Amino acid sequence: MSATVGIDQRRRDILAELAGLDRIRRGSVTEQYVEAAGRQGRALRRGPYPLYSFKTRGRTVSRRIRAEQAAVYREQIAAGRRFQELAHELMELGEALCEQDLRADTVKKTPNA
Repeated sequence: MSATVGIDQRRRDILAELAGLDRIRRGSVTEQYVEAAGRQGRALRRGPYPLYSFKTRGRTVSRRIRAEQAAVYREQIAAGRRFQELAHELMELGEALCEQDLRADTVKKTPNA
């Protein structure tokens, strides 16, 4: 019984933390450099330019963002990753509760004599 109480408390804690995650984003922010030909054919490397990338419908979408936006995107991505961690843990707790219920239902009771 005490294991169920611990699981229920952790579930409440996770749900409370999830409620506080409102600005979430998937993906990553990387730096992109561009190779260009300069005067007299010399190769130039320009950048870095912040690049936001994420997957949707099996495809990777990338777009440049402004340098001042990169920190905000990174915070939102970190919140998105935390959301995924909490959702995974919530699923594991739910499965543990299901297993406890099944074990409780299969405990043999002695018939009244």
